[in-house]
Amino acid sequence: MLAKKIATLELTLAPLVPLPSGPPHPAFPKTLMAFHLLTEAELDSIAHYYHQSTPGPWSEHYPASMNWDKEFLAHPAIPTTVTSPNGHRRRLSQQEQDFLTDLIKTVEDLQHPIVPSQPEAEEQMDSSPTTRNNPYAGLSEKDRIRIKRRKVGKFIGLVGMETPAEEIAGRIQASLDRAIARGRDELRRNEEVMLRRRKML
Repeated sequence: MLAKKIATLELTLAPLVPLPSGPPHPAFPKTLMAFHLLTEAELDSIAHYYHQSTPGPWSEHYPASMNWDKEFLAHPAIPTTVTSPNGHRRRLSQQEQDFLTDLIKTVEDLQHPIVPSQPEAEEQMDSSPTTRNNPYAGLSEKDRIRIKRRKVGKFIGLVGMETPAEEIAGRIQASLDRAIARGRDELRRNEEVMLRRRKML
């Protein structure tokens, strides 16, 4: 059994050349073992090299697509609390405010899509409502690398690398959550501006 697994890991992978021409990526795995040892930096570099994380005219001409969501797969941003109270911001029109308010109310009422419970993953994440409801929001480093590895594997033709339906649902929910958060921030900033203006009168 062990010998069979070792033999499988020693399988040679056919190199993939970038479009329109050029050599394979320097880190392109030569064996299945090398594929499983790719670092996150190498996975990111491969996605960029083959025009998947940075879309261009050649992105859709490969046999497969990685569907690389840069925002979803990005390293966690370092939060900052720096604000500019005197910054110049355009005030939202009443129509824009109504739209954002309705959007927030509508999405908040939606039930979370079908995503299996992942207690271990939830323990690694913070306790914010977003991460509690959606295990694909605020991915752990391990999960993020696992998803990137699977995308690269599918791109180079490995079997068993299909995207789970629950991950797709989680990505959609995470995208909606980010849109809601941005809308809330914008509404809060505009309310603060209006409050300061009223105090000045």
